[in-house]
Amino acid sequence: MSVTFLIWAPRYQHSSSGIRALYRLCHHLNTAGYRAAMLIRPLDDGAGGVPVTAMTWRSRVVAMARLPRRIAGRVWRRVTGRDVHRHGDIPRDWRAPVHHGRVGRSIVIYPEVVPGNPFAAEKVIRWVLNVPGLLGGDTAYADDELVFCYDPQRLDDVNRAVSQPIGAERVLWLGLVDPAHIYPDPSVPKTMDCSFTHKGRALRARFPLPEGVSAVALEALTPNMAALGDALRRTRTLYSYDHYSNVLREAVICGCDVRVVSADGRWHDPRGCDCVSNILWPNGFETAYRAQFQDNSFVPGFIREVRRRWDVPEPNAPAARLVARALSFVRLCCARLSRNGLCGNRV
Repeated sequence: MSVTFLIWAPRYQHSSSGIRALYRLCHHLNTAGYRAAMLIRPLDDGAGGVPVTAMTWRSRVVAMARLPRRIAGRVWRRVTGRDVHRHGDIPRDWRAPVHHGRVGRSIVIYPEVVPGNPFAAEKVIRWVLNVPGLLGGDTAYADDELVFCYDPQRLDDVNRAVSQPIGAERVLWLGLVDPAHIYPDPSVPKTMDCSFTHKGRALRARFPLPEGVSAVALEALTPNMAALGDALRRTRTLYSYDHYSNVLREAVICGCDVRVVSADGRWHDPRGCDCVSNILWPNGFETAYRAQFQDNSFVPGFIREVRRRWDVPEPNAPAARLVARALSFVRLCCARLSRNGLCGNRV
């Protein structure tokens, strides 16, 4: 059976909310009964720019036979995708399989950072997770692409990149704060201040931390999501150079004070500012995030919009409900074991 949706993404990294969103979308589509898989970003095979995920198995074997033995094994793992998670594992209970065949007639979903249509897909969805072109990719999208926006605050930016304006029906938002790792614990002492740079390297080069502040780089303490939660629960204040990051919400949920730096060097609380680069701070997010992470109620609306353009097979509803219930039970059990110190970092 063919895959209905193929979602382009780099290798999974917990440190990028955008990457997490792509894999989480795949999970929600699968649990809702729609066949979805991940397309790991194209790699050049050195002979014509063919994405390795579009190569046939025969062509992969032939290509491997031409390589020195000392590097063949390493390259084979990359070509087959078997080292896809070398730099970070997809959480065990996320249904986000990696696709190794051709794209065929599948609907390919690209984030805005991908220029053009590298897989030459017949049907393209463009999911704009940030401002078009800000972090890479095109600043305008072709009329034959079906464009969705993650953040309703970015609709105006997205509408400048399309010929026909889109509205709230094209907002594709999903919860990304994982309650298995991000939660408050007042019993944990606050022992340090942390800084966070991520997309704010330019601001960090211009503005130092507030006078007298000694902070540990959060990135150096957080090799995985479990470590991120542990570090944030021990942090008094998070000083962030990245104003548009999910980490800000995660820090507040874990009990941190949060300060961001503006374009003119002013450190302030992002929850009350009107900076254009600010994230959404909806009322009640400190508790609502738990249900939002598991909520796939956005899927029917998304499918309805897609069907205005292309045919989408009906979902496998009984299997979807069974899998969703099983995954919810497993996550609940693992979260409880983790908090009691009986389960490892990966949940």
